[in-house]
Amino acid sequence: MGLSPFMEIRQWDRVGLPVGECSRRLQRLAYLDRACMKVEAGHMIARPEYEVKGALGRLVWQDAEHHNQLRGRCQQLRMSSVAFDKCPDEDLRFLMEEALKSSSTLELLVALFGVIKPAQLKAIEAYRKETQPLVDEPTLHLLAHQEMDRKKQLAWGEEAIIELSDSLPEETIEEARRWGAYLEHLLSLAGGVDGKHAKPDKDPAQTVEREDFVLPKKSARDGRFRTSELKFDGMHLDATEQGRFRTMLYHRFFEMSPAEGIARVHYLSENKPWGFYYDTARHLWDEVRHSWFGEAALRARGEDIYEAPNWVGWHDMAANAFSVEEAYIHLTIAIEKAGMKYPPGKREEWEFCRDVVQDPLMTTFQDFDWADEVIHAGFGQKWIVETVFGGDTRKAMEAADRTVKIRQAYMDRLQGKQTDNGFAGNY
Repeated sequence: MGLSPFMEIRQWDRVGLPVGECSRRLQRLAYLDRACMKVEAGHMIARPEYEVKGALGRLVWQDAEHHNQLRGRCQQLRMSSVAFDKCPDEDLRFLMEEALKSSSTLELLVALFGVIKPAQLKAIEAYRKETQPLVDEPTLHLLAHQEMDRKKQLAWGEEAIIELSDSLPEETIEEARRWGAYLEHLLSLAGGVDGKHAKPDKDPAQTVEREDFVLPKKSARDGRFRTSELKFDGMHLDATEQGRFRTMLYHRFFEMSPAEGIARVHYLSENKPWGFYYDTARHLWDEVRHSWFGEAALRARGEDIYEAPNWVGWHDMAANAFSVEEAYIHLTIAIEKAGMKYPPGKREEWEFCRDVVQDPLMTTFQDFDWADEVIHAGFGQKWIVETVFGGDTRKAMEAADRTVKIRQAYMDRLQGKQTDNGFAGNY
């Protein structure tokens, strides 16, 4: 037959890399993904530029997926999860600790898309050229699909840097260049992403001092927005069917604040199993998507999304009234698990859009919102009911009830004993 052997796998006679070297390189690549998740989650709250904020939420999830895939592959390559979870290189740790200190949005974008993520792509390219393509086909298959995501990330990041730079003074741009050069130097001290490159001597002249990153207690929004901790503050939303529908659009749009609340939980939670960070990364991205559902629906109707005060109350409440654990209990048990009840709940919201308002776009959005919320209720079952309360649903519900009282007291202080019109089972 004229068919090539091995189903188009080329260079099948290359000796390639041993198992230990493959897992070592993949672990370093994955370490940077996980460290990027922390940087992205923290700065999602701190960065005011709205499009960047949402993008950072998406990046947390994509980087979690990449890390999780590499984690699984390294286990197949005889690296235990205990060994995999250890920092592979203190120089890489220091690089990412410094990247977290990025003091502006431009510096953050330069750190991620000018230094770290391009270097990851180069390391993947080198790996593909060196590994044995027949024996290591599972890794090559995985990396080929990751490359598509990573290249799309990089294309967005490079565009964002150009767009942001157009409105900044030259001295700010030059400072970001210095920051990028400093981080490049730190990466070179680690021998690059794969640790195979010659390490130069440390050059103190390259150092750029930055203050430690501190997670803000208040959400940030850019100058296009007015903000309010009170949901629907000053908005006229009547009780008609169209009034309820418009309220639903803004409920979705305002879910950027719960997304920031989950970013806070993700960032501040310590010593959790990897699965917790993986699930909260997905949870965070889902809430960003839900906010985008609302924004897309509002834009489709010709609404000015900057007209109404943008709600920041969920994150700010989580930061100032709840512990980290209480914030996740309130979200997953008091709100999302309760949203599974019918009626009203998520199913009824979907039926309302489909049967009463008959809006096709929002019907699709609510259909997927409902599907996502089922997943989130499962997160609450796994990480709160099972993990925190040992499977005791009654204790979990009592804890959720306490968070509702904390929320009400917080809202009473904000609005002088009025009812929190933003709760009602919808964040």
